Amino acid sequence: MASQSKLPQLTSSNLFVTEGGIETTLIYRNNLDLPSFSTLPLLNTEDGRQTISSIYQEYVNIALAHSTGVVLETRTWRGSPLWSSEIGLSIPQILDLNRTAVKILHDIRNKTPSTSVVISGALGPLQDAYQDSTGTVSFGQAREYYGPHIHAFAEEGVDMLCIMTVTNLDEATAAVSLAREYNLPIHVSFSVETDGQLRGGRTLESAIRAVDRLTENYTTYFGVNCAHPRYIIKAVRGMHTDVRSRIGSIRGNSSLKSHDELDNSLVLDRGDISVWVREFNELLNMLPGLKVVGGCCGTDEEHIDAIASRINSVG
Repeated sequence: MASQSKLPQLTSSNLFVTEGGIETTLIYRNNLDLPSFSTLPLLNTEDGRQTISSIYQEYVNIALAHSTGVVLETRTWRGSPLWSSEIGLSIPQILDLNRTAVKILHDIRNKTPSTSVVISGALGPLQDAYQDSTGTVSFGQAREYYGPHIHAFAEEGVDMLCIMTVTNLDEATAAVSLAREYNLPIHVSFSVETDGQLRGGRTLESAIRAVDRLTENYTTYFGVNCAHPRYIIKAVRGMHTDVRSRIGSIRGNSSLKSHDELDNSLVLDRGDISVWVREFNELLNMLPGLKVVGGCCGTDEEHIDAIASRINSVG
């Protein structure tokens, strides 16, 4: 078992915050092009690195203002070599930028001694996150593509790994198996549809149970991201307590639109923040094992600051 005790969010009396939707911020607020929703090309330039660092700092400032810690994800959701041709980078470039992404966060942590900054190496799905990829990527293929990715993270000294927006159990279990080999904690975060189920119809509870069964409960905690809190509530309601207690992270979308609608949207939907916070609060009361709260697509610093103001009244 990885040395989980080193993760401060597991022992803190307060919930930690994490980011909002940095990619949607870069696209809609900074007017930047992200091929295949990848921020890796930005890491290749000094201006891009400074832009990303400044956005990270906004979330660090929120954590400082609310006397809590922060989990920051490397900008490597598309950091697998499989995405090389899609994002216009060579495989060596991608792996080098995975390392750069970790170094940026080490620099931020070194400048922030007054709060806990957790560096999480981010993995993403190997195919379109909004499509059912069940059966299209095997366990062996996923290990092959995630292997170099995770090796770079381990060498640069991440605190943990996270695979986000996942619906394919082979991808999830492959990532967990590699985390185990490197003795790294890992957070597995699924995405659900408007009906509260994973794309393809699997329930969140069955997905969590399956990953735990196949990996001997190695996952540090599970999560849900890239769905509005309303739809995450649907996924959690009726879930057995033992599974519910395995959920340690929630990152909610701002919009009530479906993934298909968001995929075809030309404008940013920041949603109604008061509704987002109210429904997020309901989740806080439903999830006894929650450790980390944040946003996903369409959310920004205002959303995270709003939910952070609730942290001291929970937990």
